[in-house]
Amino acid sequence: MLNEGLWQAWPGEWAINGIVRYELVIAPQNEHLAFVCATPYNAVRWLVTTGPEGTVRRLPGLRLEEQIGDTYRLRHLPTGATMSVTAQTSTRPDSDSGHEVRDRRMWRTDTPLNDAERDALADLPSACPASEVLLAGLLVRLCLRDPGRAWAVGTFFDDPLNREKALLPGAVSRRLWGNGTRWELEWSSYPYEEDLVSALTDPVAGLSGAKAAKVRRGWDITFDDALLALRPRR
Repeated sequence: MLNEGLWQAWPGEWAINGIVRYELVIAPQNEHLAFVCATPYNAVRWLVTTGPEGTVRRLPGLRLEEQIGDTYRLRHLPTGATMSVTAQTSTRPDSDSGHEVRDRRMWRTDTPLNDAERDALADLPSACPASEVLLAGLLVRLCLRDPGRAWAVGTFFDDPLNREKALLPGAVSRRLWGNGTRWELEWSSYPYEEDLVSALTDPVAGLSGAKAAKVRRGWDITFDDALLALRPRR
């Protein structure tokens, strides 16, 4: 499950748009999130700001804490939440041996929050506890696929099952926004809306307690008192 700090760093217009272009395995752990991909350095550059201080790009408050080989350990300064991006098939977030970071332009944990980041974080809406769980459940299922090949999410970028029906929008867009108990996800292109519903409600791999209801413009996913409105743009 995505912990609270990393959820708070998540912007409405997804800063993750770049990282989903990579073939990922998302491996949630207790109080830690790991992204496994073949080119971790390239992926990290979509998450951590580089360049002069005083600006905000990427995820506000997210910093590079250490590099251990091809594993990059990141920390969200306002909350202390951690994640890693790695080329390893398994990762230990409590590794005790660090190496010199090769890219000195990448902001590290000794770079304090700047005013632009504070403003960006202050502008993010708050989520109720159930919404945090539901939205975290969405994130960690971005690359989930059914072993029986009935559905696949494909990191919102392609169809891993290579089905005949193709989605070819004029412009790809993704937007997640909301407040409190109600959130809305709009997107064009992949995934198929039914695949995303299946990933969230599957009896084995889905979020336990999540329920789906078909509505006029898409689907409503509910979890306790939280609602995630799935609104594909077709």
